[in-house]
Amino acid sequence: MKESISFTLRALAHLLRYPDAQMRSHLPEIHAALSAESAIGSVRRRELDDLMDRLLAEGLDAEAVYVDLFDRGRGTALHLFEHVHGDSRDRGPAMIDLVRTYEQAGLLLDPAELPDHLTVLLEYASTQPTPQARAFIGEFSHIL
Repeated sequence: MKESISFTLRALAHLLRYPDAQMRSHLPEIHAALSAESAIGSVRRRELDDLMDRLLAEGLDAEAVYVDLFDRGRGTALHLFEHVHGDSRDRGPAMIDLVRTYEQAGLLLDPAELPDHLTVLLEYASTQPTPQARAFIGEFSHIL
């Protein structure tokens, strides 16, 4: 049987989204998706289970924590090219190249989404065969 990581990558992408009430309402489905594949070791899996429990328990406070963690500092930004290119001119061409990669795979972005957002990268990787998904994630793992 071939190993698959597509459900896991999608679940991780959803866990990194803004934890509003709608996102939190999907946590049981995310939990099930992570359980469907054994792509994550037991220690990391317990940490993710703890995170999902905290998101449910914190409610609106989870939203404030998310903003403080991901939106207030460059060091924890979810836009990966910000870590690589900052505000330099190199960021634009890198974004265009990434959009082309997505389009070649048949993935069209919502105009409001930036291609270098970690959730988008994980969603894209989830559509690829496992070896290609792992290689793609490997390209930016040093940033993570």
